[in-house]
Amino acid sequence: MIPNTKKLQKILDDAAASGEECGCQLAVFQNGKPILSLSAGFTAPDHTIPVNENTLFPIFSSGKSIAATAVHRLVEKGILHYDDRVADYWPEFARHGKEDIRLWHLLSHRAALFETPPADSIEQWADWDLMCSRLADMTPAWPPGTKSAYHGRTFAWLIGETARRADGRSFKQIIEEEVFAPLHLDSIFFGTTPEADARTAPVDSSGAEDPNDWRREIDNLVLRHGFIPSTNAVSNAFSLAKYYAALLGEVDGVRLLKPETVARAATLCRADDDPIPPEGTWAKFGLGYALSGPPDNPGRIFGQGGALGAEGFADRETGLAVGFTKNKINRTHPVHPVRDRISEAFGLPIRHW
Repeated sequence: MIPNTKKLQKILDDAAASGEECGCQLAVFQNGKPILSLSAGFTAPDHTIPVNENTLFPIFSSGKSIAATAVHRLVEKGILHYDDRVADYWPEFARHGKEDIRLWHLLSHRAALFETPPADSIEQWADWDLMCSRLADMTPAWPPGTKSAYHGRTFAWLIGETARRADGRSFKQIIEEEVFAPLHLDSIFFGTTPEADARTAPVDSSGAEDPNDWRREIDNLVLRHGFIPSTNAVSNAFSLAKYYAALLGEVDGVRLLKPETVARAATLCRADDDPIPPEGTWAKFGLGYALSGPPDNPGRIFGQGGALGAEGFADRETGLAVGFTKNKINRTHPVHPVRDRISEAFGLPIRHW
């Protein structure tokens, strides 16, 4: 069901007018074609600059899917294989119990390397070589390939350094050439430019329990200008929706991945002795994508949410590809009521990720 555009615009407008949100965007493609791109609210709590389609928002972990897709592109080209040992490309990694970690362990968040490496300051997270060298020296929390645990920040360095070693290009170049360039995506960034900074809405922490909430780290220009494709993505909703549309089918003649690659990546990947807990969890992963379809078909919907409330996803049943962006910290994260209302309007399963 495609709801009336006016109904969706009202959902966004009401959220901004009530103060529930500061600014937000919603973009939707279906079967490779854009069907709507909406904006509401302001870029900051001072309400001086209205949000428009070109406003950029921090999307945090919503960028992980893009990094995973770049790796899938290398697999399709035969440069990598899912069962490859990471150490075969990254020899320094082969110590402290990491000798047999496979690429699929990294993509499915089953490498047991979810702790952020030690750093003297958060700015050091933007030092790719330093973080990779410290990860290579770490010990997994438990036997790799067994229990799943979300690799919130380390996902970028783990899959990115493996891809870099196998391919020869920097991981930033791989993402730009394998994902952004084919689709002419010029409004998604892992490392913003000064021009992009001028379009980026700052984090609105006016309603946060802690005014120094950790999500404000994206306003640190060292981190925002760095390359951390697990956490520092910045995008507008239209680009995010277009990216997901190109995973489901062709967009302007471009399809990013083969249907069989998407099907494999959207298949739940958990060990037999690590089932979904009875209380449920948002962290249900395929190969690089979080799954959020109905219980009997979790891979029907795949994508990922972000710490500030952004999300991008594709629905393999309806052909919908959705991008949603926002900038106000929500105390109920990962529950974002405006997202729930949008999902209800579309008749889609609710996602709290």
